[in-house]
Amino acid sequence: MSKHLPHPTPSVIVCPGCSLLLQPPELDSGQVAQCPRCAEEIHRHKRHPLQMGLALSLTGLALYPAANLLPLLSFSVLGMHTHSSIFQSCLHMFASGQFFVGFIVALTTLLFPLALLSVLLLVTLALASGRRWSWLPVLFRWYHHLGEWAMTDVLLVGVLITIIKMSHTAAVSLNGGFFCLVGLVLTTAAAQSAIDPPRFWAMMDKEPAPADLPAKAASGDYLLCHDCHKLLPADYLESSGQHRCPRCGHSLHPRKQDSLARTWALLLTAVVLTLPANLLPIMEVDYFGVPERSTIMDGIIYFFKEGSYGIGLVIFIASVLVPLFKIVGLVIILLSIHCRWQSWLRHKAMMFRFIELIGRWSMLDIFVITLLCSLAQFGFLSTISAAPASLYFTGVVLSTMFAAHSFDPRLLWDAAAAKR
Repeated sequence: MSKHLPHPTPSVIVCPGCSLLLQPPELDSGQVAQCPRCAEEIHRHKRHPLQMGLALSLTGLALYPAANLLPLLSFSVLGMHTHSSIFQSCLHMFASGQFFVGFIVALTTLLFPLALLSVLLLVTLALASGRRWSWLPVLFRWYHHLGEWAMTDVLLVGVLITIIKMSHTAAVSLNGGFFCLVGLVLTTAAAQSAIDPPRFWAMMDKEPAPADLPAKAASGDYLLCHDCHKLLPADYLESSGQHRCPRCGHSLHPRKQDSLARTWALLLTAVVLTLPANLLPIMEVDYFGVPERSTIMDGIIYFFKEGSYGIGLVIFIASVLVPLFKIVGLVIILLSIHCRWQSWLRHKAMMFRFIELIGRWSMLDIFVITLLCSLAQFGFLSTISAAPASLYFTGVVLSTMFAAHSFDPRLLWDAAAAKR
């Protein structure tokens, strides 16, 4: 394993959040560099990122099979026992006809976490051994996209809520899968925070920057890859005849194409889906053959009545306030661009990053329903199944997440500069 790996420091960098030209920071242990204009995190000093990333991703992969295949919980009611794993919960959603919801749950709890850890293991292993294969940057680019869609941490909170919800009606036992899931969540989070993406990208860079690039960048004559943040001359597309980043392979554009139109379309989709998601029942409970349907608010009210104020508040925030905040926040940002408002730009940029951060947590209610549908199957005594609103609510979550992904935050600063 290579001890001294090349990681050249660029002579100039550009903030990916607002396009401000910056000098590369020199950081000591524990220090973080932020953009002085939009407060975007530019770089965070990490110690032994390759070794830590390699060890933690390998540990996560070792825990993955047990966390997903072993039973998480066991429920017991009047001598009847049920148990289920994450994999079995996904299969139950398919068997009950909830194909779309089951597919999304399987992607976010099974496939994407596995892909995230596998990609991180391959990248850190290749870099630590001094290999720079041509497909490595493409793989690392996909790692960044997988990060927001791998939701084992959200699922773990959903498991805890399921335990509290069912503890009043059934005897709940923790099984081996639960403890393996806790370990998987901790190691995955630690692995993601341990790596050093700017340093990794520098190690993969095979083409040195042109000597005159700092001077061109100072005059605004540059092109920035939005995925790997490689700085290129503005005439790169014409001079090279290529339309993709030479480092990561992502398509190059001064700004994300049709960003505003796509963001508006996805936001309107989320607004349309929000009404049935909140008004229709999201879960159906059969007690002795008598069905009882409940909406999202009914579930929240249930926890407050039972005295579980903390859990009720968590579900209210994740299922009601977060989707509403994402929609309203993005609308404010989009209107700010169209009207070229120059005030509170820094705060709007920070709000957008917060919207990106919390978007995935709206899946919490869907995970709770998926677990309950699989675990609370006691025949004639009591059964739980997903109701129509689960489909619409999943659509709201996906629409808002895709809307945030489609938006280019640099447009905020472009619009403000154009008005001057």
